Amino acid sequence: MQQQDTVMARRAAILVALFAGGAVVTQAGLNAAAAIDKGNSPILAIVSLFGYFTIWSNTLVAAIAARYAWRGAAGGLLTRPATMAAAAVYIVVVGAIYNTLLARYNPVAGLRLAVDTVLHSVVPLAYALWWLVLVPRVQLAWRALWPALAFPFAYCIVAMTRGLLTGKYAYFFIDIGKYGVAQVLANIVGLVLFFAGLMALVIAFDRWAHRRGMVSASSG
Repeated sequence: MQQQDTVMARRAAILVALFAGGAVVTQAGLNAAAAIDKGNSPILAIVSLFGYFTIWSNTLVAAIAARYAWRGAAGGLLTRPATMAAAAVYIVVVGAIYNTLLARYNPVAGLRLAVDTVLHSVVPLAYALWWLVLVPRVQLAWRALWPALAFPFAYCIVAMTRGLLTGKYAYFFIDIGKYGVAQVLANIVGLVLFFAGLMALVIAFDRWAHRRGMVSASSG
């Protein structure tokens, strides 16, 4: 049964990878085409796209799912239990924050709306369900919490640097020009703590599941 579940997980991972990777590539193409129409650089338009945590997270999810579809959970940083769990946190945060706070500021239609829906709704739900239901469960160690914060922290550094250099911030809550350094730093701390809290809940769930006999092994 476990072998069958693993096969199902790898097949489902192909779909997750196609949705996430396809949406990122399509969004990049749309942005490049729009830049060309305006006489701007398509390369800069694509680079600018990676100023968004949505793109970071969907790219990571696509890479994890593709690696899992290819090799399963055997070896590699991307398919370590802690990495896959952290990615679930990242992509769920993307969906939650965008759909509750940001969607109203991004009126889109047509193909852009379809891509937007995949990036912010379909992929967060698909990856979270795939990881929760089909990926073989293991027990996460509490020490997995701190490395999970490296990804959003790295994003914050890149996003802030980009904003300071260009004056354009991907999200309103990191806009120094609007809120000032102190408030933006407070917002970032709050966001990182939010990630930490969610990752702690994920670890607690896995440890509870292990005690109930729902997971297969222990993982550091």
